[in-house]
Amino acid sequence: MRFLTYLLCLFCSLLLLACGGGGGSGSASTPASTPQPQPAQNVQTLVLDSGPLTASGQSVGAVNSPYATLTICQPGSTTQCQTIDHILVDTGSSGLRIMSSALAGNMALPSVTSADGSTVAECARFADGYSWGSVKQADLRIAGEVASSISVQIIGDSAFPSVPGGCSGSLVAENTVAAFHANGLLGISTFIQDCGAACASQALAGWYYSCSGTNCSATALALDRQVGNPVAVFPQDNNGTLIQLPAVGSNGASGVTGSLIFGIGTQANNALGGATIYSLNSSGNLSTLYQGQTMQAFFDSGSNGLFFADSTIPNCTSSKGFYCPASTLSRNAVNTGVNGRSNSVSFNVANADSLFQSNPGNTAFGNLAGAAAFASFFDWGLPFYFGRSVYTALEGVSAGGTAGPYIAY
Repeated sequence: MRFLTYLLCLFCSLLLLACGGGGGSGSASTPASTPQPQPAQNVQTLVLDSGPLTASGQSVGAVNSPYATLTICQPGSTTQCQTIDHILVDTGSSGLRIMSSALAGNMALPSVTSADGSTVAECARFADGYSWGSVKQADLRIAGEVASSISVQIIGDSAFPSVPGGCSGSLVAENTVAAFHANGLLGISTFIQDCGAACASQALAGWYYSCSGTNCSATALALDRQVGNPVAVFPQDNNGTLIQLPAVGSNGASGVTGSLIFGIGTQANNALGGATIYSLNSSGNLSTLYQGQTMQAFFDSGSNGLFFADSTIPNCTSSKGFYCPASTLSRNAVNTGVNGRSNSVSFNVANADSLFQSNPGNTAFGNLAGAAAFASFFDWGLPFYFGRSVYTALEGVSAGGTAGPYIAY
C-alpha cells in the first residue's frame, strides 16, 4: 500500500507541474504524461485455524493448514460470483480445486471439453490420497488479482460418480470436506500447469478423462485447458508468490495469521531483498543432505509437517504419520540449489502426541515432523515457513531478475 500511495503522490506532483504556476508566456505546451497502470492489491491474508466445518457441523480439526478466502465467478461475470473460505494454499501443486459441496447451487460453471467435445474430469493424486471431479471454467478473484477463464477442478462432483481404477488405485479418497480438510485448494507451485506437455501429447491414466455420460476414459488435454497455476494468468504480479508467516513457540500457537503476496519483484512489498535464490530442477526439486543421505527435496505449504525418512526417530501411536521422540530433537539439513548455492537449516522434532494432548486449542506448530511418503524425498512442509519469507518463482519467467523455477528465503 505504501508503494501505491507513493505513485499517486508522484502522479499528483506531475499534474501540478504540468499545470504551471510560474511565469512564462503560456504559449509553450507541455507534453501530456502517460498515466501508468496502478499496481494491484496483491496481499491475501492467510489464516491457520482448525479448518472448515463438515456436513455434520464439526470442525475438521486441522493443524498447520494455511487457508485463504477467494471468490470464483462465472467467466466474464461480476455478479454471478461466490466467495469461499478455507481454501488450502499449497506450494506443492498447481491449480485451483473447489469442493462441490462448497459451491452454491446457482454457480453453474461451464464445462471444459476435450478435443472430441466430451466433458472433462480430472484425477488429482496427492501423497496421502486422491480427489476426483469434473473440470469447469471460472474466473478467480483473490486480493486485487484476477485470473480469467481458468480451468478449475470441482472435487466430488456428482455428475461423475464412478472413479476410474487408474485414478483411485490403493489411495484413500479425499472427495469431501471432512476428508480433504478444506473447502478447496489453491495450488501455486513453480509449475504453470498441473500436468503439462505429457498430458497434452498423450492420454495418461490418473490425470485427465473424457467422459460420456458416466463412462470416463483417459484423454490427452491441451495445455490451455489443463488445470493450472492461477498466478500465471494474472495480468500483473504473475511470476510467483511470497508466503510470510510469524514464528511460533515450542508449544505452538492459535489464531496465527500471515500473508500470501503475489508477484516477486513487481511491487515494493515483494522485493527479494536479502533472500537467497536456490534454483530448482525440471521436477521442481533441489537436493537436501540429511544425516549423511542426499535426497530430492521440495517445498510444500500444503504439508502440515516436515516429512523425511529417519529410522532412529519413533513413530507416534496416536498421531499417525508423525514422529514421537522421547524428547524434542534438534536436527539440521543442508539445501543445495541447482545453481550451487547451499544453506544449512536447523529444525526441531517434537513428540506430536504430547504436543496435541498438551495444547488442544493450538493450530500452528513449528516442530511437527513425520516419515516421508517416499523414502528418497525430503518434504519441507509448513513448519519451514514459520518465521520466514519464502518465495516461489514460476518456471520459465523472470522473477526479481532471475529466471524460475526457484525457491528463495
